[in-house]
Amino acid sequence: MTQSTEPSTGVAEQDIAEREADRGATGRGDDQATGPVQAGPRRVQRTVNFERTVLERARAAATYLAAYEPQAGVRSLADIVNPAVEARVAELEAEFNDGKPFRPVYRMPAGRPARNVPRPEELEHE
Repeated sequence: MTQSTEPSTGVAEQDIAEREADRGATGRGDDQATGPVQAGPRRVQRTVNFERTVLERARAAATYLAAYEPQAGVRSLADIVNPAVEARVAELEAEFNDGKPFRPVYRMPAGRPARNVPRPEELEHE
């Protein structure tokens, strides 16, 4: 068995490097890169926090439907989550952005956003 001579970078090290790169020169992370969505794999794994009862219900539904109701088209939890998120984003775009997609971002700032933060277009006029 041959071992690779290239150093392996763990997921944790990659996350740290990406976060440091995202902070930019100020170190605060407030200069997040925006622009067109980058091409890549169709599905991307991300960590999202759910209310426990919502997650339990969704997992139960996905498990049952995958096993007993193939016509439902649900084979995994993602088959429930993706359409739900897509529908909610469309609602938010219609309500808050004249039905247009929001400006793309490559990385979201970590943590909860501060309340009453000026909108990007408001900052441009100062």
